[in-house]
Amino acid sequence: MDPESIGQDAVDQSIQRRMDTVGVTNPEQYYLMVTAEPQELSALVDEITVGETWFFREFRAFSVLQEKALRCRTSLNSQSPFRVASMPCSSGEEAYSIAMALMDIGLQSDQFVVDGFDINTEAIQKAHKADYGRVSFRGTMPDFSKPYFDQTAAGFHLKLSVKQCANFHQVNLLELTQDIEVKPYDVIFCRNFLIYLDTASRKKMADVLRVSMKDHGVLIVGHCEAPSMSQFGFSTLDRSKRFCFSKKVNNAQKTDDSRTRKPVFLPLQRKPAKEPSSSLNATQQKASSFTKSLQTTDLQCSKQASSLLQKPEMIEKSLSGQAPEETSAGGILSSDAMLEAIEELVDCGKLSKARESCQQLMQHSPEDTGAQFMMGIISEAEGEWDAASNYFRKVLYLNPEHHEALLHSAMVCERQGEMGKAENFRVRLSRLIS
Repeated sequence: MDPESIGQDAVDQSIQRRMDTVGVTNPEQYYLMVTAEPQELSALVDEITVGETWFFREFRAFSVLQEKALRCRTSLNSQSPFRVASMPCSSGEEAYSIAMALMDIGLQSDQFVVDGFDINTEAIQKAHKADYGRVSFRGTMPDFSKPYFDQTAAGFHLKLSVKQCANFHQVNLLELTQDIEVKPYDVIFCRNFLIYLDTASRKKMADVLRVSMKDHGVLIVGHCEAPSMSQFGFSTLDRSKRFCFSKKVNNAQKTDDSRTRKPVFLPLQRKPAKEPSSSLNATQQKASSFTKSLQTTDLQCSKQASSLLQKPEMIEKSLSGQAPEETSAGGILSSDAMLEAIEELVDCGKLSKARESCQQLMQHSPEDTGAQFMMGIISEAEGEWDAASNYFRKVLYLNPEHHEALLHSAMVCERQGEMGKAENFRVRLSRLIS
């Protein structure tokens, strides 16, 4: 891990907390303890590596997963299942989201395998328990979770039908291919992990990912990581989804394989249950609505983002005060549609254009929290932490209950080593969610 990726102060504070816990005051003595006692080293790693995750984080990644699985569906069986990995998996939200997304398109439990890997022992234990509080559910997730969760006094417990579809392994990802035998995966989620590694470790992890992927597999990374993936032997899978990658192949290896084409979101083909109950029908309807929302959002955002890129005058027209009914007929975007398009530009790595579009939107609507928030996201992606913090602060001034701004404010503070401030933001967010 690169200490600067989370802030040297944050690392120092984690070490101090462990020293206080074990009753050691001398740093040299603690160093000897860490190097001699694997359990203490594991505890220190757990202290430092606190993952930030929630169910169905960034929906578009799961639409890519579903499209890939649908293309392979006819050849799937217990001997040749669709294989997906979550690296790192943290406390299991992403891995279980993967399983639910595959169940949503009608795959049976013996037709797919989901493996989660993480070095954090406590996170793996939590994933096995599958008990989650409200902080693990963001946006529209509470409604969507009903078919898959039982409510408890403390939050929600994942139902066995989903829980048994994911496997979890406590392992150092950098040593993954050395520690266990890994069968190649069709899709690997490795989001917002590479940015925390130093250069040498990032290259080593890229090697692990290449070995762990099938030849026509898909790698899904975080937005901030996408621009650097080409130097590690990966190619962008699709221009409209710059967070998805495949292995680089030479011309002799390139084929007209359907799995490397631009994703096309296909209609679902579910097998009807023999004796569907009303509760099962409700479950399927909710799951289907989730998939439809993914498909609709992806197609609309791509079209809108293309408009901003190809027609620079689009923003000026959209902000000129024309009537809302002209939006669809005259090619004019509403403010919400523009924000969706800006988000798509960020996904595509078009940060300069996204920033320019945001600035124009803010000039027209200085108190637009959506534009201010996206400027914060863009600043984060460009490593401008102070600027990101300022934008998120403006959002919270205008809307103190903006969940995502609170979350990103906490993440930026942690990045800068301001752990006390980060905790305050998380407490505020926790109160709002609960």
